[in-house]
Amino acid sequence: MLTGHCHCGNITLKIPHLSKTATECNCSICSRYAAIWGYFKDSEVKIITKENNVGDYSWGDKDIIFHHCTNCGCITHYSSANKSNSERVAVNYRMFNPTILTTIKIRHFDGAVSWTYID
Repeated sequence: MLTGHCHCGNITLKIPHLSKTATECNCSICSRYAAIWGYFKDSEVKIITKENNVGDYSWGDKDIIFHHCTNCGCITHYSSANKSNSERVAVNYRMFNPTILTTIKIRHFDGAVSWTYID
């Protein structure tokens, strides 16, 4: 089990393993967050909060809900707004030990223009 957390430690993320690849997106929000996403089934991710201070933000078509710590502001994960269509959760690998990013292939997604992977 791998464990990551926001800067202040209020939100802890637990995942069973690294995903085969991670995604870095250049859309208007992901590029501002500087997130690197790992995708999992909802049942694989355990999210623990100390003070239950989790905020959320959704933009545009409101299909994705970005979750953040209301104490330190870190973007920890995102989920689908429509749970009946998706059981996927994306965890922000930046909340984990930085060495994991040296062991995983990071794919670049063009969320700004083409909505396709560019490598």
